[in-house]
Amino acid sequence: MREMGRTTVKALHQNSAQVAASVLPAGEIASQALLSGVETVVVAVPDNIGRLIGKRIDIADWPRVVQHGLTMPNFHLATNIDNNPVQGLDVTGSHTGYPNGVLKPDAATLRRPDWESATAYVISDAYTTEGDLVGVAPRSILRRQESRLADLGLSTLIASELEFYLYSESYRDGFAGGYSDLTPSWHFHGDNDVFVTTAEEPFLRRIRQSMRGMGITVAVTQGENGPGQQELNFHPTSLVEMADRHVLYKHGVKSIARLEGKSVTFMAKPDVNHPGSGAHIHISLYDESGESLFGVDDLSEAGAGFVAGVLAFTPELAWMHAPFANSYRRFQPGSMAPTNLSWGWDNRGCAIRALDRGEGIHFEFKFPGADMNPYFSFSALLIAGLEGMRLGLTPPPATQGNAYLSSDAPAVPADLTESVLAFETSELARRELTSEVHSHLVGLARAERDASRRAVTDWDVQRGFERA
Repeated sequence: MREMGRTTVKALHQNSAQVAASVLPAGEIASQALLSGVETVVVAVPDNIGRLIGKRIDIADWPRVVQHGLTMPNFHLATNIDNNPVQGLDVTGSHTGYPNGVLKPDAATLRRPDWESATAYVISDAYTTEGDLVGVAPRSILRRQESRLADLGLSTLIASELEFYLYSESYRDGFAGGYSDLTPSWHFHGDNDVFVTTAEEPFLRRIRQSMRGMGITVAVTQGENGPGQQELNFHPTSLVEMADRHVLYKHGVKSIARLEGKSVTFMAKPDVNHPGSGAHIHISLYDESGESLFGVDDLSEAGAGFVAGVLAFTPELAWMHAPFANSYRRFQPGSMAPTNLSWGWDNRGCAIRALDRGEGIHFEFKFPGADMNPYFSFSALLIAGLEGMRLGLTPPPATQGNAYLSSDAPAVPADLTESVLAFETSELARRELTSEVHSHLVGLARAERDASRRAVTDWDVQRGFERA
């Protein structure tokens, strides 16, 4: 798992400038060099699940779209994991007639993927046709937290490390078989086993090369704890930029798997017999001079407050990190996923793992699963941590030894129902997200909870068909 060393904000800006010079536009309209040979531009916006939703335009229309935006039905503001619109939300629905919105490309996100020929991708912000930014759109929600940091004179470096399972069957074959009896890319777990990752290296190398070509450098690839489970880690960057890279990466991995006749899943817990997949978040905060806010040799007052805030307020913000019923099946004792909200120095059993003591402390937050939406999860982490700093909270002593045996630490939410109820009643979420955004997200959360309550699983049938 990735160790993020001390990096100053100045160094981040220098690195960003180097990346921009090679893969990003110089201004509002992308350079001719970047678009040379491009025939199609994918204009997309992240939805509530963290997927890219949008349209493909001919390159001839790109200047017009940059200037005026691209109209698209605003379903993406209300869709669930099935890509169907959730009813009862204020932002759109039958009561509004599902009108068009406008996607305004963020030219700084323009990239050329190598899994599609003559194509460029650009991530957009969601606006109304009247020209107003849509506050409940995932990217808008995270931008609010980025602005909040700036108002406090703070900046962040953040990185997500994503785990997934790789299977030999194609998506189409997996679907036809109900995603049962899939063949992992290796027959036993390859946790840091170079022999195992050598067998999977052609696929992993293609991912690294594809990401590098888009200015998204993968720092580390490694085998993880389950058969066919992989982990890829990124270098840290700024807040919205990291969330954008996260969703582009997931889209790219799925696209490359499809092209190679394979499949991957970012489900939090795809198999009852194997470990779940996390999306751990590494975070550092810096003051205006670029110095670490969390401390160097020990936790600073701000660092202690941040840790205490995350421990105290994650239960009521958990849905933003773990949005599905399946998300909560990942939290099992001894699984490297936390079962309680504790912290410790380089302790992988804790929800918060403090690292780089003596260099410039940063935290690894291990609660989110690979199924999280980064725009929501990053926002929730900052909301909790900054509230702890604001209140001057103090964390309990660092956990030593087996964190799963820590009886004093509060347990993580048991299931989606518990998590949704805590989120519904969270005054912190309502205040920091705004009432409009909080109400919107509660509507999405309730819809997912209700869908999970209606489900009849294979486990239900196998246990109860004869015995009930």
